[in-house]
Amino acid sequence: MDFSTLVLLPGMNTFAIAVTVRPAVSQPGALDYPARGVFSSMPTDVQMQDGTTFSDQQTTLGIRLREFAVPPVNGDRITPTEGEAAGITFWVADSGVDGQGGMTLTLRKTDPPE
Repeated sequence: MDFSTLVLLPGMNTFAIAVTVRPAVSQPGALDYPARGVFSSMPTDVQMQDGTTFSDQQTTLGIRLREFAVPPVNGDRITPTEGEAAGITFWVADSGVDGQGGMTLTLRKTDPPE
């Protein structure tokens, strides 16, 4: 079964937003390019060892790998060009393939560590 075409493609056509990718790490020297993905951002709480709660935001972009010649990697920049986060530049902090033709990019707003 071609999950990417049967499931991911219709999902992207329905829910994806436009983004700009700056491939500084995955393709050094290459120009920014337009892409799309399913953007999600929700609060997350982490219980600390001392019993306090650390609150953060879990922001991700789900992409369809067939839509990328070279998928973004950790350190690349993603800027949504529509939706709630339009104009905010994120960096890719982590990524993971789902084994079914998709990849989830974990995004952060703060600068990556040097």
